[in-house]
Amino acid sequence: MPANMTLSGYLSDVYALTHEIRPETQRQYEISVRLFERWAGGPVPLLELDPLRISAWLRDLSADRAPATVRAKRVQVMSLWRSAADDGLCQPPIRRVRSIQVPSHDPVAWTHVEVCKLLSATARLQRWHPCGLRRSAWWSLAIRVAWDTGLRWGDMITLRVDQVESAGVVRMVQAKTRRPILCHLSPTTFAAAVASVELCPRGILLPWPRSHETFSKQVAHIVKLAGIRAGTWKYLRRGSATDVELVERGAATAHLGHLPGSRIAATNYLDPVILGMNRPRPRELSESGVGGGLASVGRRDA
Repeated sequence: MPANMTLSGYLSDVYALTHEIRPETQRQYEISVRLFERWAGGPVPLLELDPLRISAWLRDLSADRAPATVRAKRVQVMSLWRSAADDGLCQPPIRRVRSIQVPSHDPVAWTHVEVCKLLSATARLQRWHPCGLRRSAWWSLAIRVAWDTGLRWGDMITLRVDQVESAGVVRMVQAKTRRPILCHLSPTTFAAAVASVELCPRGILLPWPRSHETFSKQVAHIVKLAGIRAGTWKYLRRGSATDVELVERGAATAHLGHLPGSRIAATNYLDPVILGMNRPRPRELSESGVGGGLASVGRRDA
């Protein structure tokens, strides 16, 4: 390997070859490196990587990007630097790189009613999907599959037709965690999937040949057509998990493919507002004390 290898060169010529990463993940790494090298004024040799330089870039990047986005870029660039150091191509970071604090927020999800409106809005889509289906049919099936299974976007668009068994049972290995997951399609979704494949034979049930950004823009368009709260495809996965949790407490963890006992579902996916609609509440107060007041349960005022 050349002694003056750059960060972008290391990503394309070494890291992408020696690490098992999905094409979309590699593309996100490429975006991070491109942003850094554009800020630096050109390709950055591995030997010139410096914590203060990266910290300055992160500071400037924070001026017009969300904290979660900046943190993701930081993680990717630092991962490449540490990997290059492990390969003996440069020195590892010897001092702290600027950290990015991301404010914590409760998960927000679409309700069952909102997802139904989203599904209905797909009928208004025109033109054709590259796989040969009408866009309306492709997006309708995508929303149904996402809702029924709770799969991540990357797993959904790589789900093979032969991984959908009889009666709508789906078995696959999650790309992110490498853990197996078992899902079930509803009878309506399974029938739609079968009819779709018969109409347009293909190996991948919901192929997506374009970028994630293009996908997100089309989701935003359908959301606008549906007239529901603005949100991303993640609102659908969260909504699916929250709806399962409403049916059976604790069931969302398995539905999402997380390890038993994991708290990830509760902290990152379950919308407390939607869950709160189904929880017992104290009786409504009344100045007169009537209509479900204290007397109705045998209590007296102090």
